[in-house]
Amino acid sequence: MTMQIIEVEAIPLHLRFTPEVEPHHLRAMTHGTAATLYRVRLANGVEGYGDDMGAPVDGLAWVDRSALEGLRQAKHGGIQMACYDAVGKALGVPAHVLMGRQVRGRVPFAYWTIDLPPAVLAHEVSRAASLGYTSYKFKCRPWWDPREQMAAAAEVAPAGFRLWLDFNGHLREARLAVPILKALAQHECVAGFESPIPQRDIEGYQIIRRAVDRPVVGHYGGGCCHVASDPDFDRGVPGAVQLREKLFDGFVLGGVDVEGLRALAGTLHQFRRPFWIQTVGTALRAAWVAHVASTCDQALLSHLSAHDLWRRDVAPRPHVVDGWVGVPGGPGLGITPDAEAIAELRAAPPTPRTRRVSTVVYPSGVRWHFADEQQRHEAFYFGHLPGFVPGIHLEVREDDGSVEFAELHTRCGVGPVVDQY
Repeated sequence: MTMQIIEVEAIPLHLRFTPEVEPHHLRAMTHGTAATLYRVRLANGVEGYGDDMGAPVDGLAWVDRSALEGLRQAKHGGIQMACYDAVGKALGVPAHVLMGRQVRGRVPFAYWTIDLPPAVLAHEVSRAASLGYTSYKFKCRPWWDPREQMAAAAEVAPAGFRLWLDFNGHLREARLAVPILKALAQHECVAGFESPIPQRDIEGYQIIRRAVDRPVVGHYGGGCCHVASDPDFDRGVPGAVQLREKLFDGFVLGGVDVEGLRALAGTLHQFRRPFWIQTVGTALRAAWVAHVASTCDQALLSHLSAHDLWRRDVAPRPHVVDGWVGVPGGPGLGITPDAEAIAELRAAPPTPRTRRVSTVVYPSGVRWHFADEQQRHEAFYFGHLPGFVPGIHLEVREDDGSVEFAELHTRCGVGPVVDQY
């Protein structure tokens, strides 16, 4: 049965965030709403599907090549996924059979969002629990008071529900981090902390792990900070150093290449360090994560693909039961794309580009205005502003067409603007 690829179609999609989180995710645009569905068609008539966030990439280079080759050699995540789906269907086996030896038939899964106001976080905790999740990975940012956020979460979190708090290095140094982490650890719903300080700080992580009674996880072999203007701000340290110095209780593995993920998983298996796989996509990506994770011994922490962020998806979402997702047992990815949903998402308009001014408000009344998310991140990373203070919060103003807004946005483009200072 030939596995020759005769067509690679890239289908642009325009997704929408759920109403409660949409204004916050659009403000941050950590992950956009543009996605692409890749359809690989084989000479034998079999079709496989994959996804990737972002604009379409031309897959012409894979036409007339074998989909079997694509399992190992395709560097593009959407095309590689589609090859796993197509080859699995052609052979009548689930995708995990093509990836490696399966060690478990179901895997833990987590809910995910970026930073949210306390009331919205509480809503999302309730939503996550209603969907069957028991784990929620949440972004903690210095323009919110995390003690207030966790108090709101604790009010609605059911028994056994836990949040992993991801700081992306924003606590900056152990001296500042330890008191805040200890205060947050008082909440039973707080499971642990991800990347509290920049991952280059070996001594700082050793201090935190000795001082704080919660697990600490980090990105394997790299940095964690959202700094664009200074590439040396947090390059992190090699994975071998992280393991030797025992900086983390567990690890976060990103990326969408099966070969690369399984190679790292093999290393962590040797050191008996658990990890989760973290990526963003549709229900197709969630199925892919489940297949990959089911072949990795130490894939013991709750994985995520953020697919529950979308109002409508390209395929049925996996059923979460008490925090676990069963690995699809059908051929390929084991789920069937929804043709009607794909047509709707393909025809939908793209998310409009809207200018915003975000304002960090301190309890003293001081207000700092920013033109974009990156500018605000770096103001806190570089220590220009104090973060995580009691009562701090973020306000966002969208372009209303007024002269006042235009002038303020222009001033913020030059540098942060402060009122009452």
